[in-house]
Amino acid sequence: MSSLLQSYNEALHLLTGTEEKIVSFVINHPEQALEFSVHDLAARLEVSPSMIVKAAKKLGFTGYSQLKLAIASELNILVQREKSSVLIEDLEAYDELVSTTIKEAYSRLSEEVIEEAARVLSSSQIVDIYAFGFDAIAGHDLYLKMLQSGKRVRLIENGYEQMISAYSLESDSTVVAISSTGSSVDLMDALRFSKKAGASVVTITPSGSKLSNYSSINLESYYSKLVFPEGGLVTRIVQLMIVDVLYLKFLQISGTRFEERYSKFREVLDFKRRGTKKERD
Repeated sequence: MSSLLQSYNEALHLLTGTEEKIVSFVINHPEQALEFSVHDLAARLEVSPSMIVKAAKKLGFTGYSQLKLAIASELNILVQREKSSVLIEDLEAYDELVSTTIKEAYSRLSEEVIEEAARVLSSSQIVDIYAFGFDAIAGHDLYLKMLQSGKRVRLIENGYEQMISAYSLESDSTVVAISSTGSSVDLMDALRFSKKAGASVVTITPSGSKLSNYSSINLESYYSKLVFPEGGLVTRIVQLMIVDVLYLKFLQISGTRFEERYSKFREVLDFKRRGTKKERD
């Protein structure tokens, strides 16, 4: 929902913690928001109806009813786009979209910041990755990469489990949090406890987002076009590019240590493949 998300980003500095919680829910759960009355939503979020109206007004709407109209309009546009057939000109434009998106996002990354994040990962004994929904695609990619390097790594997608992880981390641990909006209250809570435990915190999220304020190192995920926040095409392209760049720098820093660990990983993988082949034979 591009225009609503844009309104949210523009009003972010004006929102209180409770108002941000309200708007974040509406953006990430638009179908539910349409079904709820202002009183239903207030009960769901444990806030007052007047607070919901106030949050809607800060986004530029007259109240919650007008906000729901905007949600319905943007969801309808999205559905029509999904139902429409893919034209050959759209497929030809895809290459340009990917190329432009990656170039723009890469130009915003700092070589020093990437190296700093890679060094933190290289020196950490434990790496926990926090992500929700479609953001977990990039999280799973990073998880597999770290796993084959010999790191003790976990991908945690549940908010409650993220809090348990954060509480148990130590100074030799690193958390990598991935978010396309940078507005998840659950992630912010988990990162707050992670830092309190002494762990290093790396975020992959838009610069200036609330989530980036909770990290020691932020790898900016930059999008020139705002997209539907749940599973946007552009957000996945940028996140996966950042993970690849981070991992390449990690390999460069790890050097022979990674080669030794990877050789052990290959032994296990080859053993598993031979066992599977014998079962088939």
